[in-house]
Amino acid sequence: MFSLLGRIRAVLTKHPSPEDVTSVVHGTSAGVMVTAVNAVIYALDSLRWDHDMFVVFWIGAVFALGLALSRMSRRAAGRKVTRVSRRAARRLILTSVLLAAPWAALPLHVLGMHDHGEPMVVLLVCTGMLAGGAFMLHRAFVASLAFQATILSAVILSFHLGGWAQAWAVTLYALVYGGFLAYFSYSAGEIARQRDESVSALSLAVENLRQARDENYLLANIDDTTGLLNRKAFNARLAEAVARQRTNGQGFTLFLMDLDRFKNINDLFGHGVGDELLAEIARRLRANLPAGDVIARLGGDEFAVILAEVSEAAKIRPIADRLLAAFDQPAQLAGRRVHPGTSIGAVLCPEDGTDPVELLLKADLALNRAKETGRGQCLQFDEQLRQKVISSDRIEAGLREALEGHQLFVQYQPKLALTDGRLLGAEALVRWRTPEGVDVAPDSFLAIAAERGMLPNLSRQIAETVAENMTGWRSAGLDPGKIALNIHPDDIKSPELLLETIGMFEAAGITGQDLLIEITEGCFIGRGTDMAISLLDSLADRGYELSLDDFGTGHASLSDLKKVPVAELKIDRSFIAGLSFRREDRAIVAAIAEMARGMGIRSVAEGVEDETQRSALVELGVDAGQGYLWASPMNAGDFAQFLDREARRTG
Repeated sequence: MFSLLGRIRAVLTKHPSPEDVTSVVHGTSAGVMVTAVNAVIYALDSLRWDHDMFVVFWIGAVFALGLALSRMSRRAAGRKVTRVSRRAARRLILTSVLLAAPWAALPLHVLGMHDHGEPMVVLLVCTGMLAGGAFMLHRAFVASLAFQATILSAVILSFHLGGWAQAWAVTLYALVYGGFLAYFSYSAGEIARQRDESVSALSLAVENLRQARDENYLLANIDDTTGLLNRKAFNARLAEAVARQRTNGQGFTLFLMDLDRFKNINDLFGHGVGDELLAEIARRLRANLPAGDVIARLGGDEFAVILAEVSEAAKIRPIADRLLAAFDQPAQLAGRRVHPGTSIGAVLCPEDGTDPVELLLKADLALNRAKETGRGQCLQFDEQLRQKVISSDRIEAGLREALEGHQLFVQYQPKLALTDGRLLGAEALVRWRTPEGVDVAPDSFLAIAAERGMLPNLSRQIAETVAENMTGWRSAGLDPGKIALNIHPDDIKSPELLLETIGMFEAAGITGQDLLIEITEGCFIGRGTDMAISLLDSLADRGYELSLDDFGTGHASLSDLKKVPVAELKIDRSFIAGLSFRREDRAIVAAIAEMARGMGIRSVAEGVEDETQRSALVELGVDAGQGYLWASPMNAGDFAQFLDREARRTG
């Protein structure tokens, strides 16, 4: 009993929500229309009664209330309801009673006072008003009850005042009908609120999904540092631009650019300042290019732009000059004045190509040429570069056939101690001879293999050949010392493949006691540097010595040498060739040898060709050498014979 009373009390005191009030406001126009229809019905019936002033005043009151409520609802519909005060809730109840008042007055006048009017018509219009009011106010239950109670109590009272014989029957009917309308209002209101909750939950779920989609898009397509598109998203946009060109013939220009000396900025000021500079470059690109152009950061300090409206070579130069000038302006970052600068490679579609990969490759060639010829300039892909591409394509085709046919082979050049000629090991050198008998320079085909995705297959084949040769020498009782395996910078930056290769050697019983990892300064340049250093540290921890090849000819700094656990420095042959007659070369070799000695690592001279060079190297303190003085590179069989001779010579 108490729980039922408590529930009734809760229903009667329930405060309308903003959605409830909004529903009533939107339903007011329908309520006013029902009121007008019922009023017109009664007015038409009252035409047969002459001189009834009540009807005139009553009709005027009904239409005045209708107009007032219509104006109020229109004003309210233009405002967003966020909160319903207690005063507003009370005003809603009073307005409902006011709207019901003319329909309470009508039965009292006609039925209670027996004045002019047809009782059945009065009951008809009052019943219509009750139904219309219940529909209009179903979201505001207390207001609905007030509206219904006002009319129903007037109908009941009018029958009793007028002494009608049907008074108690009408009373019973009115109570039953009123209960039904109250139940309808309450049920319809609850269903509407449940629907609102479901719609709200669904809207929230949709919004969460939209936010998740947007977040996923940002993660997958937007570069965190600059807010520009990343490489994946840019490749998709470039493919779309190429497809549009094929469809409507509208050409475009592709710019590929990177910052000059960006690595120096990172080394001098730290990666935080480097990231700030990248963000500043992104802002300058947006400020100097139309909104329709596609701008992306491909990685590291490399940016790309699709100039959607530039389809002629003559229009490239003004835009490039504007960008170069913008990049050349100093940037004030973290209290430091930084001068970025850039180089640009440009290609036109369709003149220079109609394939996304081809366009990027040619733009990269143009960019590299721009950097080689002085930096800070824009170069467009031209005939000279075109011939280089044709040559590269020819090498690529031949190299693919060579890889499929396992035509690449390995030669070994011994490495010996300079003082006593003791064999220390050998360097494994990859070689390729075409079916026509032409030897292709390793630097040439290795660069193309890395550029066109063939390097993993090539590196794996070479490593398998070296492992097979080393196993064969071991089975024959020969000791080759440590074999130096050359690792391309791209191999270092793909650690999974390199670690698989190391695992393959170890599965064959070849460890750091037998194998030396030879790297170049290219491992410290460009993207993936931090990962490369971490990988080299892990290899050193597993017992593999690291040899840094071509030292002094690349772009690595002495700070990079401190980061990597190098056990050996190889002095490039370009310094050895002029050792006996160029003072500068002798000074450089002496400095490298002294630095290696101070760091406790070996120094190895490459390209030693005569006894004069060997003697000079011994005098300068270089530990080891390799070159034609002792032996030229030889295949595995010849190297086995060399090992056999060395074993007999040393007893």
